[in-house]
Amino acid sequence: MRTIHNKICLLLTFFIIGAIAGCAATPSPTYYQLEEPAGSQLGGVERGLAIGLELLNVAAYLDRPQIVTRITDHKLKLSEANMWAEPLKKSIVRVIGVNLSNMLESNRVFRLPRRDKGIPLDFRVTLSITRFDGTLGGAARLTARWTLYNQKNIPILTKVSIISKPAGGSGYDDLIAAQNLTLQDLSHEIGDAIGDFQAR
Repeated sequence: MRTIHNKICLLLTFFIIGAIAGCAATPSPTYYQLEEPAGSQLGGVERGLAIGLELLNVAAYLDRPQIVTRITDHKLKLSEANMWAEPLKKSIVRVIGVNLSNMLESNRVFRLPRRDKGIPLDFRVTLSITRFDGTLGGAARLTARWTLYNQKNIPILTKVSIISKPAGGSGYDDLIAAQNLTLQDLSHEIGDAIGDFQAR
């Protein structure tokens, strides 16, 4: 009887050690960041149009650290092994802000709300992101509703942008790069609209 008891204890010990080893062997997540480098010409004295950029809303399914990919039209995957290095809301505003700075040659693109209101805005842009995901090995997709306001804070243009970019590969690196490109296209649409109204 004691022999059976000893064997059971030994098996339990091996099971516990194996479980602990399995947990210890779980790899840490890979962290990704959306990025768009600022042009070197944007340094120095402030110049260019003063633009305020405000992200009003990001779809709730995106408001999490896990990177979301789409398996089917109605099925999503939240990856515990691949995560955003910063809140997605902040990433989107930062990248679009840098893109607009580069396109409009202005280093006065501000994230709203802002503390320092000493510089009056020439234009204000509000954004709502309803989709920002993609399929591995497929394409990245972005759907955004945005409104452009003039210096008097009067809305002068509202638009829904639906943008898709091929991932060019099957990995998360490829998908994130394609998502960067969707934000770049959205920035171009906003920047072109600002340029058109500025020229009038």
